Amino acid sequence: MITTALILAFFTGFFTVSFISCKFSLTERIGFGFPVGLALITFVMMLTDWTGGAITATNSMITTCVLCAIAFSLTIWRHKKNFITSLQPQLDFSWFNLLWLLLLIFLIWIEYHNFAKCMYFPTYDRDSMAGFDTIGFLAAQEHTYKGLSIFSGDYMPRMHNPGSCISYLPMLQFSYAYIYSLGAETSKAIPAFFYLSFIIAFYGMACRTMSHTAAMFATLAMVFTPEMISFSSLSGTNVMQAAMASTGLVYVCMWCNNKQKELLVFGCLLIAINHWLRAEGIVFGCTAGILVLTQCILKKAPWQNLIIPILTLIPTITFMIYSASSNLTSESAIITHPYWDGAKASTVINGAWALLSQLTFYGWAFLILLLAVIANAYYTIKERNNMNVLAALLLSIILYYIVLYQVDYKWDSINNVLAYSAKRFMFCYVPIAWYYICNCKTVQAGFNWIEKTCGLQQ
Repeated sequence: MITTALILAFFTGFFTVSFISCKFSLTERIGFGFPVGLALITFVMMLTDWTGGAITATNSMITTCVLCAIAFSLTIWRHKKNFITSLQPQLDFSWFNLLWLLLLIFLIWIEYHNFAKCMYFPTYDRDSMAGFDTIGFLAAQEHTYKGLSIFSGDYMPRMHNPGSCISYLPMLQFSYAYIYSLGAETSKAIPAFFYLSFIIAFYGMACRTMSHTAAMFATLAMVFTPEMISFSSLSGTNVMQAAMASTGLVYVCMWCNNKQKELLVFGCLLIAINHWLRAEGIVFGCTAGILVLTQCILKKAPWQNLIIPILTLIPTITFMIYSASSNLTSESAIITHPYWDGAKASTVINGAWALLSQLTFYGWAFLILLLAVIANAYYTIKERNNMNVLAALLLSIILYYIVLYQVDYKWDSINNVLAYSAKRFMFCYVPIAWYYICNCKTVQAGFNWIEKTCGLQQ
């Protein structure tokens, strides 16, 4: 039953991406299938729980089957014969070369061991044991999320304090409740397949704008990020959020360049899933909104496009209403008025710089990013090459640290938040950094030369 449910979850997402557009490559649809399908299933699980439905194996399977059938029917209805045609793989291998093959072998070798480690070890990280995994397990046992015993103030008096897990966006908790309700002994299949899907999706996305060799190098470099790959085998939200936030923002940047509507719609769908995973992910929705607004003003894009990034807030707003009606709220820690605290601002700025310059956590990503920005400066200024990606990266970083500045740290110190939470949040920028690096015109020229001289082209 578990295997069947996971396969159906994948096809739910596969058909959903195909419904948006059959122009997405098979690699993109295969990569994003599981994350998108899981997001839709868990969102419906929350709505069902809200209306009194129980979290059981039967209901989980019914939800999955119904959503998969709806996604398939809508795709066939909208695209008809085009959908069948789009499933035919492209057999042009003129770009194939030995370097690409070696990079692929390294990637498979690393991800095989990472996937095996994730599946072998049970959940043991503190945040999951204290929140995500435990809540999901109990929700499956008690057949409810909103009525969980541990959410009772009498049982845990500090549950409604600032920073409590009761106010966390619940996609991961519902994901774990989903797989536990189907009889799984551990929840580790969720992070394992999510990260594997992300690797495939990132490569497929990168191939849209760069050579296959450059895309494979960017994917492998991203996987080599030390702290990020370590957390990918744990049961937290950070790497999953990074996968959705980074790819979603890149798709929005692609739309800024060619105005293909499906890129904006799909990018904002991924950003909405990022919102469904973590509250801080709102900085990416804001960044997408600013990018679209800029295009409406400077490039005369239709103003109706602004509606799409606004719709990314649907999961957050829905959960806020659901949690308020179910007494799942905690005391707010957000400072809603402007103020100035020089010492706090200095701490935030110094903390941001310390993280960005940290080679142990993120490898060479941000250092090479800086070198790429300098090396590509001429084409950035003259041809606007990668300008939108760079702007999105910088803007989202600035917005995130503004959010940190506006938080009243009643449950922890700002230094601890910077050292732990912010460190993990910075995973979101690593894929964007490697995408930017390998998509620079100067770097692309080198990879294009490799494919022309070492590939199968005549």
